[in-house]
Amino acid sequence: MHHNYYFLRQLTDSLRSHLLGMKLGACFSQNKDELILGFYSAASQKEFFIKAHFASYFCCLQFPAQFHRAKRNSVDLFSELLDQKLTEIQQFANERSFWLHFGELGLLFKMHGNRANLLLTKNNKVVDVFRNSLANDHSLNISSLNRSLTVDRVAFDAAGGDIRQLYPTFGKIPLSYLQQQRYDDKSADEQWELLQLALTTLENPTQYFVVEWQGKLHLSLLPLGNLITQFTEPIPALNDFFLRKIKRIRLDSLKGKLLQKLEKQKKQSEQYIRKNQRALAKLETGLQHQQIADILMANLHQVSTGVTEVALFDFYHDQTVNIKLNRQLSPQKNAERYYRKAKNQKIEVDQLRKNIDQKESQLIATEVHLEYLEPLDDLSEIRQYAEEHQLLSGKAEEEKTFPFRVFNLDGYAVWVGKSAKNNDELIRNYAHKDDLWLHAKDVTGSHIIIKQQGNQPPPPYVVEQAAQIAAHYSKRKSDSLCPVIVTPRKYVRKSKNLPPGAVIVDREEVLMVEPKLPEA
Repeated sequence: MHHNYYFLRQLTDSLRSHLLGMKLGACFSQNKDELILGFYSAASQKEFFIKAHFASYFCCLQFPAQFHRAKRNSVDLFSELLDQKLTEIQQFANERSFWLHFGELGLLFKMHGNRANLLLTKNNKVVDVFRNSLANDHSLNISSLNRSLTVDRVAFDAAGGDIRQLYPTFGKIPLSYLQQQRYDDKSADEQWELLQLALTTLENPTQYFVVEWQGKLHLSLLPLGNLITQFTEPIPALNDFFLRKIKRIRLDSLKGKLLQKLEKQKKQSEQYIRKNQRALAKLETGLQHQQIADILMANLHQVSTGVTEVALFDFYHDQTVNIKLNRQLSPQKNAERYYRKAKNQKIEVDQLRKNIDQKESQLIATEVHLEYLEPLDDLSEIRQYAEEHQLLSGKAEEEKTFPFRVFNLDGYAVWVGKSAKNNDELIRNYAHKDDLWLHAKDVTGSHIIIKQQGNQPPPPYVVEQAAQIAAHYSKRKSDSLCPVIVTPRKYVRKSKNLPPGAVIVDREEVLMVEPKLPEA
């Protein structure tokens, strides 16, 4: 109810006793959402400050005992009002607005929820506003702010006791208070009596309550929700509510950000574990590369050169299986190829198990953080916990990911750059001089590196597949054929004046390939 008409009536009454006769000594803003008004009295040596906090998420007034202006990032506003004497404070009838009068000048407080604003007036017309984003305020008709509202028993009966129709100034809390008193279940006479009692409290409150109601903090003139504290004067009540509300907003923001981040991490970890468990199960339950190689070696006499597939008896599982072959290789070389794959498969299985264990540990840690943070309602405790565990800094140790796309072509590691700067990083920091470098000719695309194994160059079919990858990750990916440059890394140079991703190639060969990714 800090914007409610009935509260503002009490607030303006209290402000009159503090401000009338004082002069405005300062009017400035230190950020786009706040305006500070500093009043002074030379005779009494008194000061009085009003802080108008008009953020989009929360608009409220506060009356700090003192305020020290920053030396930087501060701008004077409404300079016409400086050193002007405050002669009157006008509360508009049945309206959430009041007006500070400085002779022909004025400062109108339009307290319309999150569309609150301060309007500078001259001769009863708006000449400037604090929040320029509220364009309609420039043409506000001030005379329309006073609203006549007379409700007698005849009008009450004619409206059928509909409070929203009778009292548009009530707002949520008075309406909910009456509902809590079972207003709708009472007779017309009982409703009228209950309404009069509520009006008496609203128009002449003796207590100002800071309450928690429907999960939010409220300033109320009526006892509703869970009482936090109470006051007998409106200004101390509003100051306390403002500080609690700002603290709660910061608490909800920080806690919400942490919980959202942790829930996302939890979901990602669970998905990662499920995905890797499926991959592991597939590797462990299917026909192993070691077994395929053994079957080939045991049946070399049955395998013809130049075929792409052969059906052989699987003595591990007592059934016939179809084994895919590279037609460019002999039967024995195909077996050797599967033995290499078996070695890589074991590495892959071990890595999958390691990754699953690491993610499960991370998942447990995330769940511990969630369990600890969810019940907390103390801002400093949440902030301290977040700093201790580096939950917001982004510096927490996370799984280190390899910076490039990775392909395995028959045991040869193929690394693919992801961007222009990433391409530079690949050839500068990760490529050996004898590694093969590939790139689609005359178009932008990823740099490709085939890692060297010993002294033997990669076989032609591996180079061809890598070239197809280079074509796929280029501007020619939709062409039927793409020329791809192939050369050792030592013939690729990068000078300082070249843009990211651009290089000079001193010696090259060109392959014509179909842009595509390997099947596995």
